[in-house]
Amino acid sequence: MLDFMRRKAQSTYIQAAILIIILVFVFWGVGKTQKGGGPDAIATVNGQAITSQQYQRLYKQTIDRYQQQFGGTLPAGLLEALNLKQQILNQMIQELLMQQGAKEAGLIVGSDEVRKVIQGMDAFRENGVFNLDRYKKLLASSRMTTTDFENSVRNDLLHTKILTYLSQFVRVSDSELEDRFAFDNDQIKLEYVAFSADGFRSKGPVADQELKPFFEGRKQSYLTEPQVKLRYITFLNDQAAASIQVSDQDIEQYYKMNPDKFSTPELRQARHILIRSDAKDSAELKAAKRKKLEAILALAKAGKDFSQLAREYSEDSTAKNGGDLGFFSKGQLVQPFAEAAFALKEGEVSQIVETPFGFHLIKLEKIKPASVTPLAAAREQIVNEIKAQRGKELTFQQANRAYEGIIQAGSLDKYAATSTTPVETTDYFSQTNPPKALAGQPALLKTIFGLKKGELSSLLEIKGGYAILYIDEVKEPQVPPLAEVRARVEKDFLDDQAYAKAKEAAFTLLAQARKEGSLAAAAEKTKSPVQETSFFTRSQQAASGLPASVAAQGLNLSAASPYPKEIGENNNTFYVLHFKESKPAGEAAFASQKEALRKTLTQEKQMQVMGAWLAYLQSRAKITTDKKFME
Repeated sequence: MLDFMRRKAQSTYIQAAILIIILVFVFWGVGKTQKGGGPDAIATVNGQAITSQQYQRLYKQTIDRYQQQFGGTLPAGLLEALNLKQQILNQMIQELLMQQGAKEAGLIVGSDEVRKVIQGMDAFRENGVFNLDRYKKLLASSRMTTTDFENSVRNDLLHTKILTYLSQFVRVSDSELEDRFAFDNDQIKLEYVAFSADGFRSKGPVADQELKPFFEGRKQSYLTEPQVKLRYITFLNDQAAASIQVSDQDIEQYYKMNPDKFSTPELRQARHILIRSDAKDSAELKAAKRKKLEAILALAKAGKDFSQLAREYSEDSTAKNGGDLGFFSKGQLVQPFAEAAFALKEGEVSQIVETPFGFHLIKLEKIKPASVTPLAAAREQIVNEIKAQRGKELTFQQANRAYEGIIQAGSLDKYAATSTTPVETTDYFSQTNPPKALAGQPALLKTIFGLKKGELSSLLEIKGGYAILYIDEVKEPQVPPLAEVRARVEKDFLDDQAYAKAKEAAFTLLAQARKEGSLAAAAEKTKSPVQETSFFTRSQQAASGLPASVAAQGLNLSAASPYPKEIGENNNTFYVLHFKESKPAGEAAFASQKEALRKTLTQEKQMQVMGAWLAYLQSRAKITTDKKFME
């Protein structure tokens, strides 16, 4: 929450940083770099090192953010698909390039500037005065050092200075504004004919003389998956845990050492109404916002439903839920809000509370008192947790001894001959259709299918324990007989035919429409229904009722060029388009949006200039990376 609070509290700087966030992520801890390479350097940029500690810190922060977004567990393969390691290193290199470029341009951020910004943040003030103790405590509560936070502010300020420096090269003329407004807001109406492949699909069956050549030409598409046959031994945590005895002393000690597991702090449920405000607001604007909330407070005191007031007036994302924040503990909230919420009685509404996010009214709905689970009630849970913990340790020891025994014996067979641990076997199986005992473990299956025939795995952690695997046999992918995959091949053949026929019908109609100068006349000959869109703009393509790619193609048409060069295609449906009518955007609308559009175009040009500057810096930089680290 402190990160969000900090960003809100200094939004002047963050708003500037937003313009460059597409190119460079704003992150903490890259401000200090080592000179030269060194054993800990994973990359150097013009002689300045990026250390593995800096990289690992940012990597962990990024992983934590993704885990929060996905509810704690990342989807399998996500990090590999994102190429996250390389992505983060690229970000760090670009950040360092920016810092070097800024220094070369004479742009620096002094300690006094950083201090002034931090001391101006409401989050760290008490009675309008910066409080050093409060500053340190708030940062500590979010596991952030003062050095990290100050480097973050320094980077934000530097980005602002860079952007200001580069913005001197940005100009937006009135003619550019007019052209862009027309491009975005001129309306167009199209008529079109759609040919779906489904409408051209034959039912089959397909004769062998047609199907066989089709199959021969696409054999590689029907290869079977690689298959393996295993022998393996497993060591399961549950089996080891069942043999473990837990004493009363163990239970009492665990209970004393883990108080947080058996206690629940006081929880409160509240609603709130937020009028947003931040450090850039003038005193007059803050006073106006406070006055607005005072009027809402008067309505609440007069008996108006608080949840309805939140829906009508709150500027927080919770407004749609009547301002409901759910249950929370005191430590989960920013301090002024928490102090106010935990001072209320059920049903009470607070006075106005100011936080770094703005001005709040809080209504307390319910209180769940703090509670402690007595030892007697927690006993079974404690026994199970101790058994699970010790069981896993014992299982690993057993599995490790077995692995050493296999290596000493020379083979799994020789070890099994003198061991009581049963050896399991499988028939052939593929990675997508594993035996039940191995299912639902994609990382394990990836490891298995990376082994060769006759190869022994390392000690592998599996669901609920450990395993040691031996690859008995491997079946490489092979082309199956047509008879085994006939149904699949026949479907593909009919799909291909339908696709080709629909595409041909669309090309034929487009050629005929151009020849006759009328889509309707050409469509009449083939009894193809002509449909019509409503007026739509570039910014409201969905209003056309067409797929986005097809609507975008239609926006390039005009009275002078009423037909596209190619037919449109989306999801096995082909579209023949024809320009019907256009409607220019109104001058009054342009006048009302002119300045907002100027701001948008200015920001776009700023990003273009920033991108060009970064590309220039990178083109002349000497950058080295440790490829081994990225493997």
